[in-house]
Amino acid sequence: MTCNYCTLFVDLATRSLMIHKAMQIRPFARSSIARVAALNGLLLAASMMVVLGTVYLWTSRILASEGDELVSVETQSIGADFREKGLDAFVTEMIDRAEDPWIRGGIYEMRGPRGDFLAGNVVVLPELHADAAGWAEFDVDVVHGEASVPRRIRGRILTLDHGFRVLVGHDVQDRLAFRSVMLRSLVWALAMVILFGSLGGWWLGRRISRTAQAITKSAGRIARGDLGERLPISGSGDEIDALVSRFNDLLGRVDTLTGTMRAVLDSTAHDLRGHLNRIRGAAQDAQQAAREPAQVESTAIVIAEIDRLSDTLQGLLRIALAESGTAPLDAVDLSRLAAELVEFYEPVSAKGQLSSVIEANLYVRGHRQLLAQALSNLLDNAIKYGGAAPILVRLVAEGEMAILSVQDGGVGIPEDQRELATQRFRRLGGASGLPGSGLGLSLVSAVARLHQATLRLEDASPGLRASLRIPLER
Repeated sequence: MTCNYCTLFVDLATRSLMIHKAMQIRPFARSSIARVAALNGLLLAASMMVVLGTVYLWTSRILASEGDELVSVETQSIGADFREKGLDAFVTEMIDRAEDPWIRGGIYEMRGPRGDFLAGNVVVLPELHADAAGWAEFDVDVVHGEASVPRRIRGRILTLDHGFRVLVGHDVQDRLAFRSVMLRSLVWALAMVILFGSLGGWWLGRRISRTAQAITKSAGRIARGDLGERLPISGSGDEIDALVSRFNDLLGRVDTLTGTMRAVLDSTAHDLRGHLNRIRGAAQDAQQAAREPAQVESTAIVIAEIDRLSDTLQGLLRIALAESGTAPLDAVDLSRLAAELVEFYEPVSAKGQLSSVIEANLYVRGHRQLLAQALSNLLDNAIKYGGAAPILVRLVAEGEMAILSVQDGGVGIPEDQRELATQRFRRLGGASGLPGSGLGLSLVSAVARLHQATLRLEDASPGLRASLRIPLER
């Protein structure tokens, strides 16, 4: 019986593997839907196995105990009859008991002290090997018409006075057949539970997955700066809808606060730029009206500081725009942008210092002005800190990423200071005496986060290689 079930499960498993390969569902098998379906099916199967297994065990135990109890009671009665009646009367009684065993359900055999058969409906006693309690199981062939049918018998051997032995048993073939039917039913029930449980789990997982995918898409658009986007509500009124509704309310408040802050920031920046321009104009007028060299030098310092303050203000505004996540993103031809900036910086750099390797037609989803500012900052740093060493701008595609790098041959940045270099107003030791506000790499880092890109500062041996890994738009 066990081997038959093993064969059945091996066959089912083999067919499942063939279907799996034919349908090529490996990506599905790794999805959350597959995990929910499998978990739901396994939990239902485990629950059904516990319930049906308990029913099967208790039913089998009750049937077995009832039959054994009847045999035990009858052996006690036979022992009492042997002591009360004479041998001839007892043998006659045993013959009467054994007349029609398949109607009465009893199996009997009586042997004398020397093993000679005296009465009964089976002849098996000398070949039986009973356990310590006197119980034994054996098979006998029962004649029904012209056919012989094997039956399973469970009996108890009773040793009487003067060496007489009696076997009292009962037919357990129907009980075994019942157990077999229950076991097959249990296997098929488990198979059906796993099937329908998995289908139910697949449906539930599919429903959850569709909701999660819709939320993920909307969240992606929100992350790219579209604060007017809202997460979809299914309309079922469940806990997920309640959570999404509260999150949409939060997005509304964030959108309002962001708009207010941007308006305040733009207004403040406009006012500051106006004040700085007026101060710079006044400083220039003072410089032109100056008569003494000291006055000219002082006004030149004031103008330089105003220009530096203006550049710092512009840098902070660009960083704020990048970090706010509200900058609109569009398809940007990164190849064309890089080529234009290389061409723009060629007159600023030494002759033949700047070279480029740019792969054509690489598009990313981004903010063109911020990407141009980030690349400009990298080129400014390379020219400022690289001296007369060659500078290489490289743009290539690697898989789903665009790799934009600027490599110089200068002093580079020590490995333990590269993380500090991206912090605001952080200027390393080699930057003393050089113009700048310490916002260059900080802006590049903010632009990288806005574009879901990665900024890497690596040793170029000699010099520094600063690279941006930006997802390509397909």
